[in-house]
Amino acid sequence: MIFASRWLPGLSALLCGMMLYAPPAQAVLGAGQETIQADQIRLRGAHRQHTDWPMTTHEISLGDGSSIKQYVNASGQVFAVSWHTRLKPRLDALLGPSYQVPAADSAGLAGVASMKRAQSTRQSHLVLHQSGRMNAFAGLAYIPALVPTGVNADALR
Repeated sequence: MIFASRWLPGLSALLCGMMLYAPPAQAVLGAGQETIQADQIRLRGAHRQHTDWPMTTHEISLGDGSSIKQYVNASGQVFAVSWHTRLKPRLDALLGPSYQVPAADSAGLAGVASMKRAQSTRQSHLVLHQSGRMNAFAGLAYIPALVPTGVNADALR
């Protein structure tokens, strides 16, 4: 009984941490659509695919209600990624190593968790919109040069 009471608080904290862990997505902007299957396997999510010319939408739904959509152009390249998640995603993992967001921009949603924060960043090679509040984060990132003709990338969600 003494053993259990001494280790119980630490064990409880470890179990809570394991339950709150969300593996990062690895959608890689500009890469081929093979990254989508790797994400589905690693995240253990349900995959749905919808083709609406000139793009294909791949959605990975997770058990906690989170979803990640990856948009693929006719050339087979991921041109946009959108997300609706409970936990704030790591942008470097979500977008891939080629698309580094300046530190000031990636910290834009830091602060009081109960306040809603929104941020947009437009660069020549990357457009990023994100917003969040406690247990609800959403965003969209895309590469302007890869967006198919006739698609309004800012309307993707």
